[in-house]
Amino acid sequence: MPHILIVDDEPDLAGLLAYNLGRAGFSTTQVHTGEEALARVREAPPDLLLLDLMLPDMDGAALYRELRADPTTSHLRVLVISARPDAHSRISGVEVILKPFKVQDVVARVTALLRAP
Repeated sequence: MPHILIVDDEPDLAGLLAYNLGRAGFSTTQVHTGEEALARVREAPPDLLLLDLMLPDMDGAALYRELRADPTTSHLRVLVISARPDAHSRISGVEVILKPFKVQDVVARVTALLRAP
């Protein structure tokens, strides 16, 4: 079962995503800060990281760059979820879904990303 790490500072939104991803056959872990995300990824790398850009302790784009710079985490698949309309320009080369979104669209994108070679 593929594992998704949800990194979002809004617990209700993270819970909604976790619930729907679980119904779609994925296991999930939720964290609410960048530091928690770094610790979890290094402890047990997920199959996909669902990353919000606006976190309370660090910028999600900085977290993404840190993961990409580390050879042990540079391969992680990442899907960014953000309310920032400039999210596409802040992180290049990663797929972005803008808030508000339809949960079904997120589940569909996660499924497609995990099926890709």
